[in-house]
Amino acid sequence: MADIPSTRSARHARILELIEQKQIASQGELRELLAGNGIEVTQATLSRDLEELHAFKEYAANGKRIYRI
Repeated sequence: MADIPSTRSARHARILELIEQKQIASQGELRELLAGNGIEVTQATLSRDLEELHAFKEYAANGKRIYRI
């Protein structure tokens, strides 16, 4: 397993990877994915991270609203 990101920039990089790889519909879902990667983050921190990364939600082809960067 890869090293666990311990810096904000490393956490941001992992969030970007997850959003590019998966259709993530909620912050809760993203938190679970991050936790599965050994990255524990509060909802407030994750919300701030998504804002800093300029994340937004859009409709996927299947009609589900998902995060995009």
